[in-house]
Amino acid sequence: MTQRIEVETYYPESKKQRNWLLIGKESVGKTAFIEGLVGSKSSSSNLQGSSLFCQDYHWRGQSITDTPGIQTRMDSIVTSQVLQKLHTSKQVILMVKSTDLLNDLNDLWPLIQGRAGIVVVTYWDKVKHRPDVCKELEVLKAMTRLQWVTVDNRYITTEQLSEIGVALKKPALFPNQPPNLTANWLVIPKQAFFELPLIGPLLSLMLLILPALFSVMNANAFADWLYPSVERSVHNLKASIGHLPDVLHQMLLGDYGVVSMFPFLILYALPTVIIFSAIIALYKTTGLIDRLSFNLDPYMHKLGLSGRDLVRVIMGFGCNVPAIIQTRNCSCCTRGSCVSAISFGSACSYQLPATMAVFSAAGKPYLALPYLCVLMVTTCIYLLLTTSNSQRRAAMSPNLLNRGFLQPPNIRFALADMLGVIKEFFTTAFPLFIGICLVAGFLSWLGFFDFLTAVIAPLMALVNLPEEAAIAVILGAIRKDGLAIGLIDSASQTLKVVGMSDVQLLSAVYLAGVMLPCIVSLLTIVREMRWHFAAKMALRQMTCAIGFTAIISWGLG
Repeated sequence: MTQRIEVETYYPESKKQRNWLLIGKESVGKTAFIEGLVGSKSSSSNLQGSSLFCQDYHWRGQSITDTPGIQTRMDSIVTSQVLQKLHTSKQVILMVKSTDLLNDLNDLWPLIQGRAGIVVVTYWDKVKHRPDVCKELEVLKAMTRLQWVTVDNRYITTEQLSEIGVALKKPALFPNQPPNLTANWLVIPKQAFFELPLIGPLLSLMLLILPALFSVMNANAFADWLYPSVERSVHNLKASIGHLPDVLHQMLLGDYGVVSMFPFLILYALPTVIIFSAIIALYKTTGLIDRLSFNLDPYMHKLGLSGRDLVRVIMGFGCNVPAIIQTRNCSCCTRGSCVSAISFGSACSYQLPATMAVFSAAGKPYLALPYLCVLMVTTCIYLLLTTSNSQRRAAMSPNLLNRGFLQPPNIRFALADMLGVIKEFFTTAFPLFIGICLVAGFLSWLGFFDFLTAVIAPLMALVNLPEEAAIAVILGAIRKDGLAIGLIDSASQTLKVVGMSDVQLLSAVYLAGVMLPCIVSLLTIVREMRWHFAAKMALRQMTCAIGFTAIISWGLG
């Protein structure tokens, strides 16, 4: 028996009132849809939970606000913000997945009932070949009197654009109850090779770690090849401006100065960011990163994380700052553990190249793999020690992830996403890098580092390290490439500290990298999570880092 729903057509009084709120669950395709609609790149990507802010667009006289994806059973910050904005919105564009239409309608309909709007059904290419689904769609249109527009959100046609434009002119009110569905709309994605029993989680983890390893290895090879030429240019520049007052000399030309550190920024950090962002962008557009996080989700619960949190930790290998900001989409109960994992275990594009540079300068590049293994294992232990039972239960909450579909890469979206990351690097990270270099040079001129080193150096014996390693720990806490400044002689490209064993060198680099989050990351955590969380986390991280280092250096040395 066909369900009958009382509906009413709604006509906006004037064009000025045609302000539309675009809502839907995560990964429904809102970002790709709005880009196809207005023909411009949004600053969001299609990673689950990657959209953080509402963004306004204008199209054919209509104002459309794109919102972050809603998770109806999760208390993330961005979901609560969308729900608050929904309370003041009268006109809604509801986006639902054709492949999971029943759940989307039941979960989202109570939020928009009584408002005017249209329904956009995405992933239509997955179900359009089924007669039962096509027939029921016609029933839904007649039953609700709403405009139901079907799209493949990655490739919106001119005809679909016209259909959407007409639909927005005469929206109807959403009934109080969602329509009943008789056809089975659910489409289960096919199993991929990395989802095989037993070996699937290991393969998934390897695929997630691969971008960081690949980017660092190739960036270092490129940097080593180009370094002599760049170093000569820097040397000539230093010679030409060498006659400066002492304070400016330290801030610009000293060991921590802008000019001295510029080759490291351009040759090591920037290529790492470019390669890493390119791979992650391809992962996003193919849906691979969502599938990997879904596959690893059950194994993260014991650590107080979910699969979606793990993705943010992996993003931190590019840069900790945007990864920490992205945790706004995590559950409020697990966000703290996710931020802690990023701060402790995500070796960013400064830290990893600096670490590899130290191992290369020592003639021991084979320590790279043990270092990454130690970092991963100790991060897991750190989370086991610091997460609560409530955080672990929250990580197991339902409806946090959906499996998603694998699809061919969209090069245009991937390129735009990569360029956005690079732009962010130059507009945010680069100025901060310059500022920190200037401050570090000034502190060096004041003798602050010498004083701090004298205080901390005797404590190095507690972790079985030479006193000379103290400066690397101090500089690593300021910015992660500081560990290379503290351990590598810039003139000879060899280690400043001689006689260290493999275990001691590994321990020194490890302690310098995880002792504290860098200044920029710490300030970001203060802004996102408040100062008391940042202070508590920093103290906890420092304690665990010292303990782990002592176990490694004394136990294996």
